[in-house]
Amino acid sequence: MKKLLTALAILCIVGCANNKATLTNNRSDMTNNQLREKIVKALEDMESKAIEMGIQGVATATVLRPGETDDWLGEMKVVGPACNRKEGWNLVAIAWSKCGEVIATGADSGAPDHQKMLGELGFVGGAYDEFEGYKLAFAFSGALSEEDLEVAKYGIEKMKGYLAEQPGLLNKDQFIQVTIVVDDIQRAAKAWATLLNVPEPEIWVNHLESNPEYPYTYRGQDDKPCDLQMCVINMGNWLLELHQVDGAPSTFREFQDKHGYGVHHLGFEVGDARDEVIRELKKMGYDTERTVGMYPGSSWTIVDAEEVLGVNLNIKPVR
Repeated sequence: MKKLLTALAILCIVGCANNKATLTNNRSDMTNNQLREKIVKALEDMESKAIEMGIQGVATATVLRPGETDDWLGEMKVVGPACNRKEGWNLVAIAWSKCGEVIATGADSGAPDHQKMLGELGFVGGAYDEFEGYKLAFAFSGALSEEDLEVAKYGIEKMKGYLAEQPGLLNKDQFIQVTIVVDDIQRAAKAWATLLNVPEPEIWVNHLESNPEYPYTYRGQDDKPCDLQMCVINMGNWLLELHQVDGAPSTFREFQDKHGYGVHHLGFEVGDARDEVIRELKKMGYDTERTVGMYPGSSWTIVDAEEVLGVNLNIKPVR
């Protein structure tokens, strides 16, 4: 259990830390969720700026990624009341109107020479900028025009900083698996099922042997077949996998001979970035050929990271 907790702590480090080695052009490869997280952080910065300035209102932010023409992603943050009922202003509508004008013109809102379109109100306080192909439209509504514009421009500068950050090689959303080498898989499976109050998992034998259709290598050799008794417990977003190894050479036997029983690897599902992730890990000095196996629809690559991370990595395109 201590080794499992240690491995999960390592996972947090792997998933959250900024890694010195990065993928090329990976800012534009961000998922929509990753991009939204950055937009929300910039909106939170706008909220802090508004509070610092002693103003209230509504902050809106939209971003168009490089190469896109109309798939803007937008988020909103309310700082105080969403409406100024005394003046009769719907601050949500005004803030989004500013963003809409900015998107239409590619310039700050409220330009006197811009002919307003239906839905635009012509208020100052929307800001526009571009960064490495991203188009940014941010707005604030609720204070004086110059104050609104100051908060909007502040949000854009923060957003540019977040876009400039290089993401880690792996991230916590890709985490799918903890695999433990055990002495007696039947006893371990029953104990884990009792501990977690789940049905006892089915145990089966996985025969690992290279063949022309599904190659398998251990330490670069394809003539080292082995049998694994294994079972899986679904933990929600990830799997707890138990292995009992035979005496044949394998990455799991190597681990057991060296360390005894415990967490052999953490698994990550990286999709189409699999080859690039493996290349980058190799550049970082990790042995990426400890084990490579193919199976229908996917593959698994055990990356030897014990000496640095305290646990190996399993890189899969899909689980």
